[in-house]
Amino acid sequence: MAKKEKIVLTPEERLAKMDRTKEKRKIFGETFLKACALFLAVVFVYAATYVAFGGGRTVYQSVVTPAASISGGTVSGGGSGTATGGGTAAVTDEAQAAVDAINAATKAAVDGGAGYTWSRTSAFTKNVDVGSATGTLNSIIQAVDSNASIDSVVGGFIGIGENKKDIPKGADAQEEIGYHGAYYKLKATSLQATDLQNLQVNGDTYTFTLPNADTPKRDGSSALNRLTEDIVVQDEVSAEIQQQVGSALSVTSLVGTYSNINVTVVITDGQLQELRYSYDAEVSELGLRAAVIPITGTGAMHTEATYSNFVY
Repeated sequence: MAKKEKIVLTPEERLAKMDRTKEKRKIFGETFLKACALFLAVVFVYAATYVAFGGGRTVYQSVVTPAASISGGTVSGGGSGTATGGGTAAVTDEAQAAVDAINAATKAAVDGGAGYTWSRTSAFTKNVDVGSATGTLNSIIQAVDSNASIDSVVGGFIGIGENKKDIPKGADAQEEIGYHGAYYKLKATSLQATDLQNLQVNGDTYTFTLPNADTPKRDGSSALNRLTEDIVVQDEVSAEIQQQVGSALSVTSLVGTYSNINVTVVITDGQLQELRYSYDAEVSELGLRAAVIPITGTGAMHTEATYSNFVY
């Protein structure tokens, strides 16, 4: 077979070829930058939306101590002492009396427009992790703001840091608190007697824990949500993302656990004096899809919140 003759280009043809190559590189560069920008926006909103909402590792299992245990006709635990025979009713009566008092006091405070001081402190216990993209994204962010990072971007969304607000009597707590005020304001609780674990009653003070909440919803189906709206749910994450980047990104999953939920309530003469809670939130999976590209992230945080200094 004859050797193919090499085509020799004229100077004008070589110049034209070089111009075409430069144009292709320019188009590729612009497309690549647009893709990076979309990916960055996706990760920002994505991380911000769930860690908040929480954030990795595999969700661990926590052993929850029952409020009371029955063995051989003896009831113990739950701070109710020991009883025999009809002792079970005594434990139930104490828990029921506690939730009746708490639900009534929080409802009266909310319905009556009581003033109070709200404070909330939250911190990452495991930083936001989006896998191999973490370092690259931080580099891109810091090219714009050397003091910023994925954690600071997400943290601003989920309330990482210390927050405090005095709510005047009769004021709209949601408006006073501002961002996510609907979730942070005092709620008229709807606790059930079975929600209260390790109940201790000391005068006006009720101390107890709540069972773990696995990916809770805002429908009152979990003890945590019957206490507070300070949780994150998939629909809200999806809505937040849609508002930021449109329909190009969808939320495919949101899996997380709230654990170590500790609550203290102080009620004097039927009036709420203080309510505080703390929890650990861990997101084991926040699944997103941008076009056909799946993204998964994780993270975790510890949160403490208090309502105090009530004015009636």
